[in-house]
Amino acid sequence: MSEIPYATEMRSTYENFIARCPRCGFENIFNRASDLKDFRPIDFKVVTCLSTDCRQPFTINGDFINPAFEMLVSDCHELLERKHYAYCVLILAQAFEVFFSHFLRVELLYRPFGLEEDPDIERLNHLARLLYKEVRQLSYRGMRDLFFRRVLKPIHPKSLREAEDVIVAPDFRSDLRLPDEDELQNAGNQRLSAVLTELRSCRVHELRNRVAHKMAYRPTLDEVNAALGETRRILFPLAYILGVRCDDINCYVRSAPQGD
Repeated sequence: MSEIPYATEMRSTYENFIARCPRCGFENIFNRASDLKDFRPIDFKVVTCLSTDCRQPFTINGDFINPAFEMLVSDCHELLERKHYAYCVLILAQAFEVFFSHFLRVELLYRPFGLEEDPDIERLNHLARLLYKEVRQLSYRGMRDLFFRRVLKPIHPKSLREAEDVIVAPDFRSDLRLPDEDELQNAGNQRLSAVLTELRSCRVHELRNRVAHKMAYRPTLDEVNAALGETRRILFPLAYILGVRCDDINCYVRSAPQGD
């Protein structure tokens, strides 16, 4: 039996993994949900060429392991090349919402789970459902303001039980508001304060609303480049400063909580 060849031309996006078949040269676009049925980063996988004239197996690997919000931002570069400016704006606003949700999962699920002496997967799943129930109807503004609250007035649960107390508390998402600039100056360190201040003034979601809703606005390249630059200046530093760049729960097992 002949050895299964490796693809040498590959790239990945949040939704797809693209690989040129080493046998026939066909460019395969494997959708993670429909074709691969696997959302885990691809380290080694045997696939079948999608060309009806080939249908031969080959191997793919070398997937990105970046968190979802980073992959969404990276996807915008190809959209820019194809001049799909409106779709780029939609994805950039989505990247913010995904980041806010990711931060909450790390702070209220992953880190408390990682500090447990005897981690309980069922309890973790229960808390994940509770957290989703609490935030599922929040808009961009609601998620942003909840993020601000959790960063500016942090509570670092040291167990899943403590995390549940935070999530089910009556004031968990009540009276959400945009913090004033004085509050941001007391965020803990100068770099974090600067990035939070830029997030406070960010208008990517407003451009998204003009594009997505009944106006069906068509943005210019300059508008999209400005939104892309703003998104990168805010989300990537925040992920590093807050220590939430990893999307794998194993990164947080037995890690120390941020702050006091």
